[in-house]
Amino acid sequence: MKVVILLASLAAIGLAVAIAIAGPGTRYGLWEYGTGLTIIRQAALPVLVAAGASAIGFVISLFTARGLAPLALIAAIAAGGAGMVPLKMKALVEANPFIHDITTDFENPPAIIAAADLPRKNPAAYAGADPAPRSELTTAEAQQAAFPDIEPKSISGGVDETAETVRKVVLDMKMEILSEGPTEAGWMVEAAYTSPWFGFVDDFVIRLTPEGSMTRIDVRSKSRVGASDLGANARRVQDFFHRLEAESM
Repeated sequence: MKVVILLASLAAIGLAVAIAIAGPGTRYGLWEYGTGLTIIRQAALPVLVAAGASAIGFVISLFTARGLAPLALIAAIAAGGAGMVPLKMKALVEANPFIHDITTDFENPPAIIAAADLPRKNPAAYAGADPAPRSELTTAEAQQAAFPDIEPKSISGGVDETAETVRKVVLDMKMEILSEGPTEAGWMVEAAYTSPWFGFVDDFVIRLTPEGSMTRIDVRSKSRVGASDLGANARRVQDFFHRLEAESM
């Protein structure tokens, strides 16, 4: 029984480590992002089984092999925590449309210019009329159905004043500003967000257009790789507008 508890605990820890390093391995170029996601998917069921086995092993070890109890407990906690990752990812896949490009303007989305030629698998151009995978809707229609609150916003103040607020919000959101400056219509800010675990990079573009004493704000957020963003770009746009509203009060 001691050997079984030991092996179950080591297997649980090993699977937890595999899930934990799936992201950093992608971020630092050890493998492609698809490989990292495959590691998580393939370890999903085994790590949960191992977590349960380790939990049982912990209870048994309290009566038969107390010296293994700490290891079994650590293994159960580590594997259980790691097992939540694929479960959460699965929930996000089911809760969000299979898209990776979010905008407030479907007819004239803010253009990705500064990052257009940087390494990317998803082209910079907006393809809102293309069918959304796993759906009968187009990409634009899928966004509208899932995130009807994402639309242009207008706030009091001129473009210059608004640009300063936008810049602060962008930096507060841990994004890197790639380019900013005047355009024929107003002002444009291009930024990029890098996710801390996998290192996924999403482009974030803000277009400011004067409307009398107000400034209209259009936003676009797009993943450079991947077919589905698990709702990340939409949440980022929503977070941006919430922060901007708070800063403008």
